[in-house]
Amino acid sequence: MKTAFVIIFLMVISLLSCDLEEELDKAIIDVSGKVSNDGAAVPGVIVLLVEDTGSLEGLALANGSITDNSGNYTILAVDPGDYYVLAVDDANGNLQFDEATDQLGFYGVNPDAMDVVPDQITVDDKDLEDIDIISLYSL
Repeated sequence: MKTAFVIIFLMVISLLSCDLEEELDKAIIDVSGKVSNDGAAVPGVIVLLVEDTGSLEGLALANGSITDNSGNYTILAVDPGDYYVLAVDDANGNLQFDEATDQLGFYGVNPDAMDVVPDQITVDDKDLEDIDIISLYSL
């Protein structure tokens, strides 16, 4: 009898934890993708969500995500809203955008296709994947 109770108890806990994990995944929205340049993955790049592309002067690079060795990134727990996705290769590691040395790229920009206007993303109630940045450039 005790064995049956323990088995049922463990099954209930297992089901509840699956539901909890699923509910947490729905509640926490992530944005993910890959950063590459000329087809090669770029590791160690800072990826940020910005509300406009007007001025990058004085932009702090401390909040966001950093690409892994394969150029992949995930920005966790994103608030709903409209954003541009910006990648910055912070050449000197000072966590400030330096026009003279740092390269940047935006989601939706493809200089080879003469598409130089970044695409805006809308974060609402689900994860956004494959938000890829395919080119980095200097100003």
